[in-house]
Amino acid sequence: MYRLKVISICLLSAIVLIGAIILSGCTAKKASTEAPTETLKTINVSYVSRPINVPSVVAQEKKMFENEFAKDNIEFKWHDITTPSNQLEALAAKSLDFSNSLNYVSAILAKANGNDIKIVSAYSRFPKGISLVVKPDGSIKTVADLKGKKVALQKGTMLHEMLIRALSEVNLTTQDLELVDMDSAAAAAAIASGQVDATILPEPLLSKAIAAGKVQKLRSAEGLIPGLSVIAVRSDFAKNQPEIVKRYLQVHKASLDWCQANLDEALSMTAQQNQIPIQGVKALYPEFTFDMSLDQVTNELLKSAAFLQKEGMIRPNVDTNKLVDTLVDPSYLPVK
Repeated sequence: MYRLKVISICLLSAIVLIGAIILSGCTAKKASTEAPTETLKTINVSYVSRPINVPSVVAQEKKMFENEFAKDNIEFKWHDITTPSNQLEALAAKSLDFSNSLNYVSAILAKANGNDIKIVSAYSRFPKGISLVVKPDGSIKTVADLKGKKVALQKGTMLHEMLIRALSEVNLTTQDLELVDMDSAAAAAAIASGQVDATILPEPLLSKAIAAGKVQKLRSAEGLIPGLSVIAVRSDFAKNQPEIVKRYLQVHKASLDWCQANLDEALSMTAQQNQIPIQGVKALYPEFTFDMSLDQVTNELLKSAAFLQKEGMIRPNVDTNKLVDTLVDPSYLPVK
């Protein structure tokens, strides 16, 4: 009897020991798969000073973002990436966290093609600062006269949507002309040298080309597109660093407030940064609205997404309502 009791105690002890070893192994495995989130060390943001992005110029000159995030030993880096496609590539590659001034059409098409981003704030509106222009030789008097002509612009941007909408008013499509894909600076040079017949130019390229006698306006973007640029962020960054996104937008709002309180100085900074005469900046500034509100943006993007899908720029199987719903997120905006 005594021997059986000893054996039972030994067996029980062995079972407890094995259980402890197994539990310890599971705990270690769980700990290894649930490592704490890595501390944020750097924030990477695109810097776009044109057309006349006054808030960004002021924020950089005053080091507003750098000073804010230095409080937590986080390095803030501006990256001079102006082309929308390059900004989106950098976001997809996670070498960029925020796109500070991204046109809304590029954001829609990027989301539709699997680039997981969020629009967390509006940046600016400038439909009056965008125009379809032609050579001033009188050969093209109306949009209908573009049939068979060579038109330059950057595809997949709001300029592209503007052209499609302008053509639709006269029962034409982009198939009725030769569309050349190039950025606005290259397009301005191309029309000046006679390589293309028309293009769409935003400010300040628009005013410069008109003043040089190289182009004349044919149709403004007003009434065709909202001329909207936005602040976009990688969705995974926003999920992992929601408070950083909120602080980022608070600093952006502070730059807007500083501009309003010190407008002359803000415009002077912008003129110097963009190498534009101060008179030109003062003339252009009223054409731009810098407002963070997303109140109208969802409806505008829904209309745009439906239009782009109809034109074959978004796949037919994409639910555009869901696309826009997951793209626009106002929850990070500063409380009014």
